[in-house]
This record gives sequence, C-alpha cells and structure tokens, in this order.
Amino acid sequence: MELAQKILNGEQNEAPPWPVSLILKAFISSTGADFEEERRNLLEQVGPEIQSEFDSVGLEVQLVDTFYCSETASDPWSCQQFLDEVSRCSRVSRGCFFIVLVGETLGELMVPTRLAADEFEAVCAAAGDDNLLSWCYARDDTAAGEFVLQQPQSRQEVHEWIERDLPKLRQLFKKAAARLPPGNKGPGRLPDLITRTLVEAQLQHALVESPNGANIIAVLRKWDNLKESSSKCSELYKDFDVATCDRLNVIREFIEANLPAENVFKISAPWCSRGADPDDEPFEKYLNQFRDSLTARLQELVSGDLDNQPDPLNGRSKATQDVLHEASCHLSIWRQHLDQMEPEHAAEMRESGLLAQIKGNFETALRERHGPLLLHGSLGSGKSCVLSFVTQEARGWFHGRPLARIIRFSGATPRSAYGLELLRNVCQHLSLILGVDTIPKDCSFDPLYVNNWFGTLVRRAGEAWQDGGSTILFVIDDLHRLQPLDSDIVAPLSWLPVSLPPGVLVLAATSTHPELLKFTPLQKERLRAADCYLSLTNEPSFLATALNGSDNIEQAVSKVFEDAENVLGRAIIERFSSLLACSEFGLTEMELLELMLPASHANGTPALMEEGHCNFASLCALRSILGLLLREIYLSGKLLLRWRHVSMAEVARARYISSNEKAKSTHMELANLFFSEFQQEESQKSQSEGGDKEQTLQLVGEDVTYSARHVEEAWLHLLKAGDPERLKKLTVCNFDFLLAAVQTVSVSYLRCVLEHVRCYLLDSHLELVYYTIRKSCDTITRDPLQLAAQIISWLANERHGTLIKSLVTSAMAWCDGFSEPLLVPLTGWLQAPLPSQIKSVTVPTGVKLAQPSATGQHVVLVGPNSCEAQLWHVMSGTLVYTFTGHKGPIHCIAMTAQELLTGGEDLSVVVWDLKSKTQRLKITEHIAPILSIAATASLVASSGEDSTVIVSQMSNGEVKGRIDHHRGPVSSLAITASGDVLISGSTDATICLWSLDDLTLLNSVSLVSPVKMISVSPDSVFLLAACDNNQLYLHALATGSEVHCLRGQKADVQSISVARDNCRAIVGGSDGRVYSFDMKSGRLIRILAGHGAAVTSLCTSKDDNFLSSAGGNKITFWSFRPEDECHTELAAKASSKKQEHTAAIMCAAISRDGVLAVTGSQDCSINVWQLISHDLQCTLHGHTAPITCVAVSPNGLFAVSGAEDHTCRVWGLTVSVAVCCFLGHQGIISDMAVASDSRRVVSSDRHGLMFVWLADSGQVMQKFSILGQRLSISNSMKHVVCSSPGENCLRIWTMGREDERYTVSHSEEITCFALTNDSQHVITGSKDMSLKVWQLAGGKLAQVLVGHTDHVTCIAANKDLVVSGSRDANLIVWDIKTGSDLHTLTSHLSYVTCVQISADGTLAVSGSEDRSLVVWDLMLGRARCTLSLNLPVVALYMSCDAARIVVQLLDCSRLPIVCLHNTPAAFVPPVNYTPAKEPEDLRPASGAVPKRPMRRLLKKEVSLDTYTWQKKYGHLTSKAMFAAIDERLKRRFSVSASMEEIPQVRCFHTPQSNLLCSSPLFDVEPPFYIPPS
Repeated sequence: MELAQKILNGEQNEAPPWPVSLILKAFISSTGADFEEERRNLLEQVGPEIQSEFDSVGLEVQLVDTFYCSETASDPWSCQQFLDEVSRCSRVSRGCFFIVLVGETLGELMVPTRLAADEFEAVCAAAGDDNLLSWCYARDDTAAGEFVLQQPQSRQEVHEWIERDLPKLRQLFKKAAARLPPGNKGPGRLPDLITRTLVEAQLQHALVESPNGANIIAVLRKWDNLKESSSKCSELYKDFDVATCDRLNVIREFIEANLPAENVFKISAPWCSRGADPDDEPFEKYLNQFRDSLTARLQELVSGDLDNQPDPLNGRSKATQDVLHEASCHLSIWRQHLDQMEPEHAAEMRESGLLAQIKGNFETALRERHGPLLLHGSLGSGKSCVLSFVTQEARGWFHGRPLARIIRFSGATPRSAYGLELLRNVCQHLSLILGVDTIPKDCSFDPLYVNNWFGTLVRRAGEAWQDGGSTILFVIDDLHRLQPLDSDIVAPLSWLPVSLPPGVLVLAATSTHPELLKFTPLQKERLRAADCYLSLTNEPSFLATALNGSDNIEQAVSKVFEDAENVLGRAIIERFSSLLACSEFGLTEMELLELMLPASHANGTPALMEEGHCNFASLCALRSILGLLLREIYLSGKLLLRWRHVSMAEVARARYISSNEKAKSTHMELANLFFSEFQQEESQKSQSEGGDKEQTLQLVGEDVTYSARHVEEAWLHLLKAGDPERLKKLTVCNFDFLLAAVQTVSVSYLRCVLEHVRCYLLDSHLELVYYTIRKSCDTITRDPLQLAAQIISWLANERHGTLIKSLVTSAMAWCDGFSEPLLVPLTGWLQAPLPSQIKSVTVPTGVKLAQPSATGQHVVLVGPNSCEAQLWHVMSGTLVYTFTGHKGPIHCIAMTAQELLTGGEDLSVVVWDLKSKTQRLKITEHIAPILSIAATASLVASSGEDSTVIVSQMSNGEVKGRIDHHRGPVSSLAITASGDVLISGSTDATICLWSLDDLTLLNSVSLVSPVKMISVSPDSVFLLAACDNNQLYLHALATGSEVHCLRGQKADVQSISVARDNCRAIVGGSDGRVYSFDMKSGRLIRILAGHGAAVTSLCTSKDDNFLSSAGGNKITFWSFRPEDECHTELAAKASSKKQEHTAAIMCAAISRDGVLAVTGSQDCSINVWQLISHDLQCTLHGHTAPITCVAVSPNGLFAVSGAEDHTCRVWGLTVSVAVCCFLGHQGIISDMAVASDSRRVVSSDRHGLMFVWLADSGQVMQKFSILGQRLSISNSMKHVVCSSPGENCLRIWTMGREDERYTVSHSEEITCFALTNDSQHVITGSKDMSLKVWQLAGGKLAQVLVGHTDHVTCIAANKDLVVSGSRDANLIVWDIKTGSDLHTLTSHLSYVTCVQISADGTLAVSGSEDRSLVVWDLMLGRARCTLSLNLPVVALYMSCDAARIVVQLLDCSRLPIVCLHNTPAAFVPPVNYTPAKEPEDLRPASGAVPKRPMRRLLKKEVSLDTYTWQKKYGHLTSKAMFAAIDERLKRRFSVSASMEEIPQVRCFHTPQSNLLCSSPLFDVEPPFYIPPS
C-alpha cells in the first residue's frame, strides 16, 4: 500500500510519525576552549550559509553547540542529556547529525550516570574504596538493580557536588580502570566506559545511531609547531603528554576506520604565540579552509539525502498535500497517546465496560442508521487516550472489512483550531478516500456550503460501504476547543450529523457538557440519548495518575514544576514555561533560544539560569526535566515543542503569568521574535524618512517573506499583546500576509483568522478586509491567484485610507511581478463590501444609555432604572466590569479618554477611572436629580432639575462656578471640541452659550418649545436641538440663526447626535429607526431600521466609521462611513468636467488601437476613458435621454452615440466637443457602426429605418426601411449585416449598391452573429443550438457547426477560427474552413454572455453570467487565467492583443478596466483605409442597370453536386472548362463560373435564371430580391 494511502486510511502502524523532516540538526562535539573559534564559525557562518542554500526547499538548519554561552564544567547528568540530544538529532536531521572536532586535548572524563550491578561491584573491587561510590550511587530497583548516580536536589547543591566530589570520583574511576584485569579491557568494556571523555562518549553514541558513519563529519586538527612556552598554550594543553598524544592518535585512527574517508578532514594549522587568533593571517587561512570544507560537505550530504529520500507527499496537488500533512500530524499525536499508555492501563481498558459499550454501538452502526457517539469527561480524565485506544482496537471489529480512520485533535494544529477549517480539511480527506474531486467545480469554503458538502460526502460514503467499500471512522477529540466564530449558520457545530448511514461512524470527545456546546436544538436532543452519549465524569484523572500517581491534575503538574525549580532554579523554569504557555501551537528550539538567550551573550558570555537565560546545554536540561509535560509535534516543516495537554498550559499560566500586563508583555516578545526582520526594515525606513508617520505606512519589510509560522502563530501574539496598529499593518491588512495565508493554508483559514481578530477588534480597515475576503471566498477557493484582483476590485478607492491604499498598492505590485498571464483590475467598480449592520450586542437588562470608549472597543451601558453602569467589550459581546456606587437610577453618562462620568437620581456625579475601574471622585453639589453631564480633560459640567449648571474641577471636584440663568430644568449640556464654550439647553425653551473661562453668557437662542436635547458639531459650526414639539432645529452656533428645520422622521425623537464629518445629523426615533440628515441641505438621506424599541442613545466613532445606537435590549453598531451616503461627493462632482456615471452603463466601445474606451449610460452622459492610465478623460453632455449605443471611429478621432432622444451625435475625441448631430431618425436609436474609412456611419432605429450618413456633416448617403436592431459593417466596407431580436433571419446588403440584398436564416431565432476580419464570412448563432457560416458575397451557406447543447449566445471570429459561447456554459473553438470543433472550453459555471478573439487568433476572452472573465489559449484549448467581477457580465471589448479589456456589467454604473498582464497575444496593427475624397464618391449608383446583375450568384465557390450542375445550370456556363476529376471526388466538388461568361447570355432574365435564383442551394429569398428597374 502506498504511503499516502496509508496516511489517508489512518494506518498508524505503517505510516511514519510525521512526513519526511526538512531539518538539518547537527550536534557539535568538541572540547571547550580548544575549538572556540571553529565552533563560532560553524554557528555564525557555516550554518547561515547552509540555510540560505536550502531556503528554497524549506530546510531549517540548527547546529547544536552545548559550549555556546555555557560554563566549561558539565555535570554527569548534563553529559547524559547531551547523549540524548545526539539521538534526537539522529532521528530528525537530514544529511548529517553529528560533527566531531578532535584537536590536542581530551577533556575531562565523563562519569557514568548508570552502572550495572556487576559493573558497580567490579569498580568497587578494583578501586579498593567503595565509600565514595556508595555515597554517590544508589541502587534503582525499577531498573534491574542498576546503580544510578544520585543527583542533588538544587542547582546550588549540584555546583557544590561538582567542586567537592566530581574530581574525586574521576580519580577513583581512573584508578579502578588501571587495576581491572586485562580481559576486561577493550572497546566497549568496563575500563573504556568509566574512563572515556565526553567527546569519545558522544562519538561512540553517534556511531550507534549511524553504524556506517555516513551522517557523521569529523575534523582532525593538528598544530604544526605547538609551543609549550606560550601562556595560552600552557593553559589549554597543560595535560598534553605522551599518554594523551597516544590516546588522541588512537581516537583519530578509530575515526578514520569507522567513518567514510570523504567525511574526515585532516587539517594542519600553524600555532602562534597568541594562540588561536582569528586576526593572525595563517590562522585565518586555516579557518577559511575549515569553513569551506565543512560547508561543501554539508551541502553534499544534505543534497544527497534530499535526492535519495524525497518527501513522498510532494508532486501532488496542494489540496492533497495539505490533507496528507494534516493527517500525518494528527497520526503522530495519536501514536504519542498510545506510546504514553502503560501496558497495565491498556489491559484494564480492554476489560472495561466502556470499550464493550463502544464496540456494541459500532456493531449496531453497521446494520442501521445511527447517531454519533459523544464521549464527555473532565480535563485529564483520559478521553484522548480512550479515543486513541478505541481507534486502534476498532480495526478488528468490522469482520474483515477495510477501515479508514480520519483522526483529528481539535486545536492541535492551525487547520484544526476552527470548525470551518477542520471541516474543510476533513471533507477533502474524505474526498480522497472516496476518489472524488477535492475541490468541486462549484466549491466554496463558505460555512453553509462546507456543511452541505460534508453531508453529501457522508451519504456517498454510506453508499460506497453498501457496495463493499471501506468503513469510515471519524475520530474528533476536544470539540470544545474549536473556536466559535461568527458565521452565517446558527450553530458552529451544526455540521455534526445526527443521523449517519451504516458504515459511517463518528466518535467525538469533549470536556464541555453537550448542553453548553454550540449545537442546534435537534443535535442536543439527539445527543442526550443513551446510544449517543458516554460519560467519563466518575473516572479518576488519568493524566494526573500518569504523572505521579495523584488524582488531581493541577497538583500533579505543579509538583513537576516544583521539582524542576529545585534542580534548575525558578527563573529559567518560569521563563521557559511562560513562553511555551503563551504560544498557541508551540515553539521550535531555535525560537526558544532566540527568546531566552539575550543578544548581549553573542560574544560568548555564559547564560546564567539564575537570570532566566538559556543556552543549548540548559535547553537540553529543560527538555529532560520537563519531559513528562512536553510533546514534540511536526508542523509546517518544523519540530515544535508544546505542552502535552492544555491543562498543563493552564497550570503554567496560573503559576508563572501573574497579571494581564505580564501576559501582554510575553505575547509582545513573541510577536517581536517573528517580526524582528520587519521591525528592522521599519526602523530603517523611519530613520531615512525622518520619522514621518504618514511615510511609514508604506510597504514594510517588502523584502521579507512571510512564512507559515507568521500565518499560523505570529498574528495571534500581536492580537493578544493589544497592539492593533501593528496587527493590522503587519498581518490582517497586509497583502503579503493575506497571500501567504491563502497559499500556505487556505482561504477558509484566512477567513477564520479574520473572524478571530474581529472577535477582539472593531476597526473599519479590518471590516473592509474581512468582508472583501468573505465576498470573494468562492472565487479565491477555486483560484487562489485571484486574491490580488479581488482586493483591487473591492478596495481600489482612495477614500478607504492610507492603510487600505497600501494594501491595494501591494496587491498591484504583486500582479506586476507575476510572470504568467494574469487578469489585473486597473479600476475599482464595487462599492465598499460592508453591510449596514456590523455588530449587535444583546443586553439582558436592557439599554437606556450607551457611550463608546475612546478606543471604540468597549461601550458603557446603563439599563432602564439601573443604578449600575456596565462596561462591555463590543465585538465579543461580553460584560467586562460593572460600576456600582449610585444609590438611585443613573440618568446621564459622559466619557473622556481616561474617565467615565455618571449622574443619577441620587443627586451625585461620580467620576470613574477606566483603567483601574475604581471610583476617583464624587460630586454632590446638586439639590435635584442630575439630567446631563459634559466634560473636558480638566472640567466637569453637570445640570439637573434644579435649573442649575455646576462646573467643577475634574481633579478634586472643587466647584469652579454655578450658572442659575435658566428658569427651568437644564435638560442637556454640550461642550465645544476646543473646550472653551459650554452650551446648555433648558425646558424654558432657551439655549445658552457660556464661556468656560469665566462662565459669562456669550449668546442665547430662543426656541418655540422646551429643549429636550442638544448636540454640537465637532467644528463648532452647527447646533442641533430637539424640542418637545418633536421638531429638530439646526442653528448656526456662532450667530444662533436658524439654518434648517429638519423634517422626515416619522416618530418621536428620542436621541440626537452630530457626525464628526460636520455634515450629518443623526436622530433616533421611538419607532426603532435611526434617521440621517444632510445638515447642509436639510434633507433626509438614510434610514436605518433594526431596533424593536425606541432608540434612546446615539454616538459615532471618532473617525465616523461606525455609529452605535441603543434601544430596547440591544446596542447595534452600523457602518457609517461618509461614502455610504455620497450626497456630498456627488454634489461636488456635478460641477466637475469629469463625472463618473451615476446610472447603469448601457453600452461601450473601444478604439482599434486599444487606447480609448467610450461608455454611454442611463444618466444621458458619455464618458471617454484613457485605457493606458485607466483615467476618465472627459464627460460629454448633449443627449437628453439614456444612451443606447456608442461606437468609435477606426482612426480613433471621433466617437458616435445614439440615444432614446432619437438623435445620433458625433463627438471629437481630441477636443471633447460635439461635431455633428444627426436628426434623421424618428425612433429610439438601436445600434450604430462606423465604416473603416472613418467617414460613413450606419445607424438604425426601432421604427425600422436605417441610414448611412457622413460623420462630419450628417449628410444622408443611403436610407433603408429595414428592421435591424443589431448591425455590423465588414472591414472591406462592402457589406452591412443586421438582425433583430425574435427573428430567425439575418439580412446582408451591399453598402455601395442598393439593389444587392440577401437574407439567411435558421430554424429558430438568431441570437448573435459575427463577421470575419477578412470580410469573407458572417457566422450566425441561433436558439436551434447551431452555428452557420455564410459567404458575405452572395449569402451562400458554407458550413453548419453543431456541438452545443443549448442556445448559442455569442460568437467571435477571425478568418480561420470561430469561438462560440452557449447557455450550456461551454465555448467551442471551430475551424471555419473544415467545420471541425477543435476544442471545447469548460470553466464557466453559467451561460456565456460574450466572447472576443485577439487579432492574432491565439487568445479568446469570455464573460459569463457566473460573473467571471476567462482568458483562453486557443492553441491548447485551456484556460490561462480567470477574474471574478462579482457582477454578471453583459459585454466585453478589448484591444487587439487583449492587453486592455473593458467590461460592461449588469446594472452597474462603474466601468471595470482590466489589464491582461503578460499577454501572450501579439499586437497586430489595424488596417488603414484611405477614405474617398468627395462625398459623391461614397454615394451608391442608382437608376442605371448594373453591368453584372447576376454577379452575386456565382461570385464565390459553391459546393454543388456535379450531375445537378451540368443538367440544370450548365448552359449558363457553356464555355466553362472542367478539369478531369479524381474518382474519389466525383460525387461533390467546387465549381467557379467565370464572371466574363455571364454577360454573353442573350436574355439574362430567363426562366432558367429565375430557377437558379430560387434554388435552395442559394439561400436567397426571392421576395427580398429587387430586380433592376
């Protein structure tokens, strides 16, 4: 069975623990100071060079140097951990896993940590003193009586032991080795075991892992002139004697004997008095040789390993690779669960009733329909182990039927963290098992589609099982860990089926009770049944028992942490645990080292555990001592360290992350790790640009590539660090990040990421990107390369802000750098993809007052008659804090950047600190309930029913002054944005303006009714007041004069506000609606309906992007962008000479050179566009009715237009003025065309008149009474072709002769036609599903093209090829000469509406009702690229090389201009025609008998039967000479009659000639034929 199939079927015994790794992890073994410079070169130069060499294949290089930033002395337990690290390197590394450096020193002896009982006794006997050995070693009864070196309990005790006992122990082992009998000596014997150095031990261990030494590199260095007199030499080589030299020679010989010769490098280097000095020229030469040799050999080993053991999953489609990598990752977790299960526990589980119950349910599931099986248990109860064990045992439960196991551990990987992404991957996994498409043609990763897709696949799996296929077992652990994100469907877990067909089983587990999970009511009811629900709540904590026998998991994990702190110190354990607890999916060793090893230690300064610092050696110790809590997982090509269970991460967070600020700091540190390159780029730009904030919003880190780690992990840390600006700039609003997410994972994962961020952040930029991806999800699913085009289409609008502009610029830059043909939008034609309602939060207690925070992420709510104010997080809809302190209902609230102010029935104003959530100040100066509050950073103004306004100091509550001017309760207060004017409104029908400096009255405005509420525009220009008479008065604040009385609301006014754009007034009504007014015109411009009760509070965000409205029990956030109400912009554009269309575009045309495009609209205007710069060149006004047709002259100097006002106009394109107006028509102009001479224009109307007239003067050259609503002129200017909707005939007439006309027909309505560019043929398409090729000269049928299965809708042709589109959603490429179909083009999902061919005939572009454009390679018959336009395509027009494409969309006022980047079509210059000099030369001859009236009959070759021609028409060509005809062609051949012979016939109008005219072989209708007069 192929490996991929084993992985798909869940064959964990056969499949590897993870895909073939892409890691070079080599352990460097040497003595400490002897190879200091060499090891530095390995880490700083060789490693990075290898990394850059293999970056393209995703190889990660990690060189492990345990001496780097480490103390020289190593304890025996660390040495043993180093040996374990060598084994780990051997398991995962590619090419090479061990590098040994041998010089002139041996190093200290490695004291063994374990000795067998007989070995221990032999050493004691040989040493003659067992006191020290008995003190240091103790018998381990669990390990066959071995003696184990006892490790001290604390770090300090370890240091003391090293200084006190370790030297004695080494001397004792040397003494014992010398006294052991000769028979016990030799390699691998006891003397070698107790006297070997660390380098020898590591080398021997490496050779056990790789017996042939093929993956081991050795460097044997010798100093040429080692001088004993050097001080450095004396220090380094103090033990260099004859015995040492002999032993080193033995080691060198051992290496040469056991390693391949090409892996051993013997290098000699000169020793100088300064020692190993890199500044010394000979030593530098040696280092260069050292670097070059190792770099070259490492490259060879890695390249050879990659070639010999390629990833077996490569070479498949991206969807297949994603499924296989995800499945193998979960298989490895499954295997780890099984490996960690003790044999006795497995035996108990086999005998348990739980396993029997599950087996019985499975057996029932093979006979009848059934439900899923849900296992519920607390954290650490062993659910995962039960699922893993059942999945393993289930293979023998199905009576020999094959079993395919689809295993997923929710939250273990990015693809399993979200319900939508997990389900998508499971659907593709099941599709591969069933052998169906992993991405269906109509595929969409929308939640509802994926739900239905999963249901369809489950049904198909059941049908396959009935036919003898595999049993499918879905195993999904930790359902509660799936992120519940917003989506169109009601319940995130609604995809879990409640009824499964036989042969399909679902086994799931959760720590949350099913009633609390987001199931549908039907699912909850079904899962209550005994056959669907199993509980593990009474079971002891399996995880705690596995750790240390405890029943409590928290206590068990805490005990492990305590033991680790005693050995290594709390600082390093806290640092390591905090980083790992804050990571989402784990961290690599290199990432941990970057975080825990400060840059200041790069010079080799020891990293001290007491300071929380870590090096390679201490990381090995951490892995060893916390091994029970850690798990290694292969994800995105990297080996990640993570907590074994989520409960361990929770214990670590509770133990080591004491505050929210510390958590944010840790997340920020992790974010800085991933975005360090970006920060470097950004800081460089800031310095070069002088710190200009606007400039720094340009592309950041444009040379830095986003990796899978950025997509999967990094963005989460920016989010949790509380840095929204960097989060947007570097991730969710950064094109490179979006592209990386789509390419490395999928668009559904990107959607989940954006939804996840939206759960924490309310931001207009984020909303724009999210809804762009959401609306483009279907398109990007089928074609990920369209991501850039979709972003441009939706967001190419300068009003969206600098950040979105940068996003669009990056998308365009990516398109420019793409090397293949790509359709790139040059203009944006879509409105901002935001819904009117962004978020709605339901408040159980109801809402009376609402005030958003300064950041807009929180809102303070007060319920009806409530004494409390509640702080809610907007996007998550969660209650954060409740402010309690009032003794009566709160009537008013206000907010500054740092404070919340509340006033209530208890006569007090309370000031709260929003950061600490504490009460800062309480003002009790009023003698009546508080009605309104207004505040600045230093002052608080309050008013109440006592008709008094009191101004107090914000800092201490001291009263600055009182205002007793009003004669009634002061109902509302406001302060201008500058903070110098206070406005008060009272029930005495007056509004007063006061100076806040000295509280003097500045102005007073009298109204006709008591004032209920007031609001001031941010620019202090407008004052809006709502009165008891339900009228809205808009006054000028400076003068107090009335500007407007706003009318349009249909209910009582309950709340008012003024937008920050100083243009809009917002009113909340008792009918639950929000009314928006234009304050400059006073008219109602928008109504928002969504509340079921009165809207009692309104407020806009600081940038006017959102409007919050509160009413009933709900607060709603609306999209309130200024462009959503574009009245002001349209008014500004009305006075401009260039004005985009305000109504749907009805027609368009493009110049032959592809430089200009002309559009006509229902708004009666014509726009001229520059296609190179995609700018609007000018707007032409003159028509008084909607435009119906436009055309551009072949020379590009003028355009013509027809409209419903019955006129045709000629427009000069160079000066943008009307040149001529043709008034001959009496009906709506239906179509028009310009002849190739750029002088004559043909136009038709719906009353059946057709005119040929001169463009410069409007002079009529010809007039016909022919009904033709679609017309075209041949390039030769000899023929005009026209047709009308509903008719099954097409008319052809000669432009220079009024008497030559033909009619060709189909059996059903002709829907389309096209002329060939050589002016020889016209091709017609019909509802009869066929195409016919007709000769223009004579109207003879040349070919019938049959192949479509529905109506033909569009045709494009050149002289050799015809491309036709149909309602069957296909296009067919035809050979016009042979009539054969060359290719059938299938890509569209709905009927094809239009098609065009490039001038060289290599490309075709088609548009469809499915809202897409497709570029086709006509030579290969396949699609080259696609673009979704998000609106149905009506027509398209393109330049001759397809470099520029203009698209007309259904009911759209904007014009998409599309560039075909890297177009493979060649530019073919248009043919120039020389026009006649005089108009009379263009007028057709009339009144004279034509010389050759029958020329039309035999002008072209006609295929006729030989016998018929000779018998019936031979006398007409009596002098025609026929050549001898081959026997094979006797039945049919082509005959051409000489035109000179026809005039020799005496009587042309004979019965025979009439018979010839009426022959069915010449499709000419006699009634339409007009004989000469």
